[in-house]
Amino acid sequence: MRKAFFLTALLTTTASLFACAKASVESSSIEAGSRDPSAAAEAAAPQDGGALAVEARDASRGEVIRLAAVNHSTSVVTSRAWPESGTNSKRVGYLRHGAQVEAYSQTTPNDDCKDGWYELVSGGFVCGKAVTADLTSPRVRLAPKQPDRDAGMPYRYGVNLVDGTPLYRRVLNVEDRKKFEPALAAPKPSEKEESSGGDEVASAEETTSAEEKPAPTASTSSGKKKSSSPVEDAGADAGGKPKLKELKGRGVLVRKMVPGFYLALDRDFKAAGARWWRTTFGFAVPFDRIAVQPGRTTYSGNWFEETALLPGALTDLDASVLATDASTSAVDAAIAAATDSGLDGGAGDVAWSVGFVLQGSAQKFTLSPDGKKMAWGGALSRRSAVMLTGETVTLGGMTYHRAAGGFYVRLMDLTLARPTPPKDLEPNERWIDVDITRQMLVALEGQRPVFATLVSTGRRNPVDKEKDFPTPPGTYRIREKHVTTTMDGDVASDGPYSIEDVPWVMYFQGSYALHGAFWHDQFGRQRSHGCVNLAPEDARTLFGWANPPLPEAWHGVFAKDEKDGSRVVVHEDAPPKKSRSAARQP
Repeated sequence: MRKAFFLTALLTTTASLFACAKASVESSSIEAGSRDPSAAAEAAAPQDGGALAVEARDASRGEVIRLAAVNHSTSVVTSRAWPESGTNSKRVGYLRHGAQVEAYSQTTPNDDCKDGWYELVSGGFVCGKAVTADLTSPRVRLAPKQPDRDAGMPYRYGVNLVDGTPLYRRVLNVEDRKKFEPALAAPKPSEKEESSGGDEVASAEETTSAEEKPAPTASTSSGKKKSSSPVEDAGADAGGKPKLKELKGRGVLVRKMVPGFYLALDRDFKAAGARWWRTTFGFAVPFDRIAVQPGRTTYSGNWFEETALLPGALTDLDASVLATDASTSAVDAAIAAATDSGLDGGAGDVAWSVGFVLQGSAQKFTLSPDGKKMAWGGALSRRSAVMLTGETVTLGGMTYHRAAGGFYVRLMDLTLARPTPPKDLEPNERWIDVDITRQMLVALEGQRPVFATLVSTGRRNPVDKEKDFPTPPGTYRIREKHVTTTMDGDVASDGPYSIEDVPWVMYFQGSYALHGAFWHDQFGRQRSHGCVNLAPEDARTLFGWANPPLPEAWHGVFAKDEKDGSRVVVHEDAPPKKSRSAARQP
């Protein structure tokens, strides 16, 4: 049991180091045919950042109906044509299999889509070949579950435990499995199990849910014996480790997996004398090779109330402005004035600053009604964030700073975030500041912080370039957002990795993204292969706040122009200068 726990702990630790060498294409089963020359292109994001003006709606578009996507990925385009057909049409997003959206009933067939284009009420067009108005169709009823958009982990996830675990396109019988699993012993099916090979992954109606034994988890798995080539140490030499292309299968075999690969799980079932997991891609994997990963963190950052204004400072400024105009631009003006004026005898430099408790815990303090004493007000746990208002009280030689929550703190207990606003920042603009040096993320509207959390950026190793994964400093914009998307790649120092349906992904530069990381709890430390890791719940709420907005039921959305996405400012402190005495040393 201890050995199994150690194995699964190593696997999850390995996965925590993985980030975003590349994102896999959503599916190869997108709307094929017509004049769409590349199935892979159907799920790819536009890279030119050009304008995506949606075609005007027809007057006779018909009544509003509901459509369901029947392919793993269904593109939404700006006009009734594929981008590859030489038109100005562009992809603005996509739907996942089973997603239901409202559309107008009138269709327009053409050479690009002979089944006719549907116009979505939310904007854009989908080809009729990739959707259906029959919501009772088996292709709709048997679709994988839709992601839980109210959860940090929108799917159930599992980690592969065994080297060489096969991922199949459909359920195989024992004899056919032996071609890919030579050591497989024939199972003994019970009377309730069906023994047919099955041409498709079994549906809920065709199989029984195996509830008599719970699914193994990463901490309770029985732990299968591994082969001699595991990837348990992500920092070890990768010599002899396979490449992703070497793991790719043919025909019924999608691929083989190494320990540490993650799958997004739809449901478990019994078929062909065995127990299986069905993945969100509709594939089948042997049940006992996968340990359910429930998530390794409960950490989440802090959202700050918009009404948490500068309590005493606004009286000294012009509180009447905020009484008559509650817009964020008025708040921005008040913040700027408060900071510039040096409120409360020089405390203005921390007005509206965000501070984190990084060492142990900190203490809250409450001021007595007469303003002459400070009392203990409870503890602030490690990794907590507070926003300072600029008000201070000095008692007994100690200066206390008021937090937006109404209590007081000492600066000595906090590490302050240092956002770097763009010079051309608009008054109400939503933007995200990522501080590599302090591993902090602050989301702001204009000058006003609205959210703060700790993150994990790329781990650094300046001595060994193969183990050096910097997050690139610069000012970017969110280019595309995905409820989930698969990330995999080959890393020289770590070998191959694959994580299906990484949650709440926001790409801002090439393959670098902000995204949820359910496989570790090291937020506040460098950890990734270059992406910005957030706790899953933080990633979910930030995803909903940031632009571009995701239309209801869509799985992904692409920025319509170069200014559509929220700005992401990534920065770090300059390295300390070497002293002259140190420079003279041989």
